[in-house]
Amino acid sequence: MTIRARTSGWQVIVYAGRDPITGRQRQITRQVNGSYRQAEKLEARLRTEVADGQHAGTRLKTLGELLDLWIERRAASDKPISPDTVEDYRSLIAKKIKPALGGKRLHTVNARVLDAFYDDLRRYGNAKAASRAKARAKTEAIAKGEDPRRAAATAKPTASDQRLSANRVRDVHVILSGALGMAARWGWIPFNPALMARPAAGKGKSRPVPTPQQVRELFGALTDEPDFAVFLRLSTTAGLRPSEICALRWLDLDLDAATVSINGSVVTAKSLSRKYARKDPKSTHGERLLALDATTVEALRAHQARCEQLAGQFDGRLDPQAYVFARTPDGRTPLRPDTVSKRFTALVRRLGHDYTLYGLRHFMATQLGAVAEAGTVRERMGHGSLAVTSGYMHRVSEADRAAAEYMGTLIDTTSRSVGGRSTAK
Repeated sequence: MTIRARTSGWQVIVYAGRDPITGRQRQITRQVNGSYRQAEKLEARLRTEVADGQHAGTRLKTLGELLDLWIERRAASDKPISPDTVEDYRSLIAKKIKPALGGKRLHTVNARVLDAFYDDLRRYGNAKAASRAKARAKTEAIAKGEDPRRAAATAKPTASDQRLSANRVRDVHVILSGALGMAARWGWIPFNPALMARPAAGKGKSRPVPTPQQVRELFGALTDEPDFAVFLRLSTTAGLRPSEICALRWLDLDLDAATVSINGSVVTAKSLSRKYARKDPKSTHGERLLALDATTVEALRAHQARCEQLAGQFDGRLDPQAYVFARTPDGRTPLRPDTVSKRFTALVRRLGHDYTLYGLRHFMATQLGAVAEAGTVRERMGHGSLAVTSGYMHRVSEADRAAAEYMGTLIDTTSRSVGGRSTAK
């Protein structure tokens, strides 16, 4: 920090750190046409501004610009988030964050600002909804001769304001924390204010779980849809996620050993060239190997025969790389999870049931949890499963094998679907 005499006054020079991108040292230079005391005061003010991050050397001026940079880096990083998550984040940034905070200077975004923003999201849905609700409250208060400021402070949203759930506010917080954390690492702001913000705690969603009787009714209604029955059987007996079943290839199945290897999932997003992509497993523990019950293996063999016959009709053959559940005869294009979900929803509505496709996965966890160790249930669900660290895992535990047979028997006590035929027991 330097104060130099100049012909017309004083020149104040303050060191502002290094540019986070070029690495070059930065200086702030100001001219004072007055006394030395005024120059000292300016120097002190500039030092405070540097400490507050107001001269961090970035070309970014607003939070909105930072968010644009952050999402592009996250989408293109070596370990990118999934395409559907990127689209969701882009939507939240455009519809929720930018309208309220996009124009704010980085150094003005603090924990108080973020907490107030989160409160508005919970009460109103977004900045525009908050403004509408407060404006309505003020207008009504004035007409009644009441205090408009107090009315605005207690304004209630309408049904059209679309308030955000606590979980969605947490998603917004994740975005802001990531972007502001990047700015702090790069020296654009002195610290990440999102670390001190306190969004509402999210609550786990309670999914409706079908009863054993409803599951038996479900499979009983699939007499003429053997391929769809096999898909749903993998969800019910093995607890696989819909995206994991869509990602299964024939090489992932060892029907002689009665095992299936879960090593990927299919995600969808409008930004993708093919509208879908196959990505690594959701579980941080990587690939998992699961046992299959005898009836599921038999149903898969029948499904494979049908797929081979279909491929042959189009002068093709079923490649090991082909998807088990495909949209095309050659098996190169997998089914999309959203397509399967819509088909499933239509089916359960016809049956008068009230649960989602994920409900079958939770059905397995509920039923198996009553007879198996928690670790076995977690492995089949993909929560804390063992990672494949050295080649292919050739063995499954006896507990997992017993779990597979238990779930198969549970379903088959009243309805068995083998090779596309269903008979009541």
